Amino acid sequence: MEKILITGATGNVGLATLKYLGEKNLPGVELLAAVRDEERAHHDIGVGNCQFIPFEFDEPSTYAAALEGVTKILLVRPHQLSDVSKYIYPFLDEAAGRGVKQITFLSVIGAERNKLLPHYKIENYLQNLGVSYTFVRPCFFMQNLTTIHRKEILENNKVYIPAGNTPVNYIDVRDVAEVLGRVLTEPGHENMTYEITGSQTMTYYELVGILSSVLDREIRYPRPSTLMFMRQKIREKKPLAFVKVMSLLYSGARNGKMNLVTEDFNRLTGRDPIDFKTFANAYKQKWIKQENK
Repeated sequence: MEKILITGATGNVGLATLKYLGEKNLPGVELLAAVRDEERAHHDIGVGNCQFIPFEFDEPSTYAAALEGVTKILLVRPHQLSDVSKYIYPFLDEAAGRGVKQITFLSVIGAERNKLLPHYKIENYLQNLGVSYTFVRPCFFMQNLTTIHRKEILENNKVYIPAGNTPVNYIDVRDVAEVLGRVLTEPGHENMTYEITGSQTMTYYELVGILSSVLDREIRYPRPSTLMFMRQKIREKKPLAFVKVMSLLYSGARNGKMNLVTEDFNRLTGRDPIDFKTFANAYKQKWIKQENK
């Protein structure tokens, strides 16, 4: 019996992974969804064949119950927790001490080259923990445009990202979830690293062109500087640690570190990743105001 703990279970990737594994209903696999609020999770998650377990990275008293009998973990770092030595390392130590066999970490492309990113620090710690690890490093999530950047598209018809005019790569979260689900339930992924990308790169001018066509209205790309982006997100009352990490990632994109295309997704799944236009059509209602429907 494999007992898999999914952290970040109510977020984009954690939830998508739970749904993917839940639909598979694999024999001999028990799913645990680590959540802050069980009552809300029952409403938000909607996956029937998983158990909800109270858990918070900043509450070590929740570790023991969450890790009871767990054999594998999907580690998704909460955006607001940038001090990984304080909030993530103690959990990893507890997991290792309780005999967890494999920890799959949702990282990001380029993490191994950027010591300022919390992803770099977590990867380095896992490599020295004595537990089998798997690093899944995706490029930017398409769903960021339906969550983090949704309001600016919906209300202001613009994508406000400080990435210059360098081509970038986007991946659908549903594709990332399939990779994570396979890595967690199939053999042969121990101590491996996978860089997961879409099949095409595009500039943000090209991206807003596709959005404009799908939404039948003009979506602009103002091409803000990193400082302008940070000021805007702080005005929106986004957590400062989150704003800093996002700024680092977009700076990497501007410097050409997010424009690669890999074959890892195709090799792991046997199919092509979802393209951006297909994603935009599937999620178009996210960017349409209620009165315009």
